[in-house]
Amino acid sequence: MRAADELDSADGIRSVKVQAALQDMRVRLRRYSGAPDAQELRERAARIAG
Repeated sequence: MRAADELDSADGIRSVKVQAALQDMRVRLRRYSGAPDAQELRERAARIAG
């Protein structure tokens, strides 16, 4: 499953595990800060985590 698909699946779910996974995704994507797609995914994960 692609990261974007996982974000779509996580939208609206407020479980501790999903929140932890979103945080982990954001941390891991930091190493790709120069890549626009990675930045977009980090922003989406932040919005979903609310």
